[in-house]
Amino acid sequence: MSKILISGCGITFPGERPTWLKILKLCKLDITDLSGPAISNYLILNQLIEEVQQNEKYTHVICQLTSMGKLDVEMHDDNRFLMENDNIRNFEYKGYWPSSASTDHEYKKIWQKYLYSPTLEKQDIKLKLQHLEILCESKNIALYVIQGYNIGFDDYNIYDHYKNHETYKYHDFNNSNTVPCRQFQIELVKKINNDFLYLNLPLEKFYG
Repeated sequence: MSKILISGCGITFPGERPTWLKILKLCKLDITDLSGPAISNYLILNQLIEEVQQNEKYTHVICQLTSMGKLDVEMHDDNRFLMENDNIRNFEYKGYWPSSASTDHEYKKIWQKYLYSPTLEKQDIKLKLQHLEILCESKNIALYVIQGYNIGFDDYNIYDHYKNHETYKYHDFNNSNTVPCRQFQIELVKKINNDFLYLNLPLEKFYG
């Protein structure tokens, strides 16, 4: 019996929109979901590593990397007003504000322009991926890494595939949304299953 651990950003997070992870859940798979809306690669990888370290029960791990340059801000009384006044990302995730690429606040603009270090972030992603891979190998867990956006770790990324796919005509652009439509999410499930899970999924019920 497969026991699957998954993390990723809003492309994966089964919130208000139907995502590939939500489709897998509706297929009655045993899934532990650590995904979150707009979260960064720091949280995505840290949560997966911590969970794999602490548990022996998983057979599969899926890591959906997101775009670089995101900032997860730990919330406290002195900075909560930043989150509350954001026009789009005015929500909290496990004590963090996934502020992403918001430019609503001068503080974030200053960080993005003067303080953000993309070379260090890419190194951090690479080292954590290597650590996750070693952990999974030591526990005989199959690992699948997929890019949500192009950050230079693979030739394939979900969003470029989506923009060139016939289902992009159904995309919902409201509120600067970047989560692919339901029709594409089904295609993404098929890809992940064909590449990695190899399960007999009842996907026909999601068409129409």
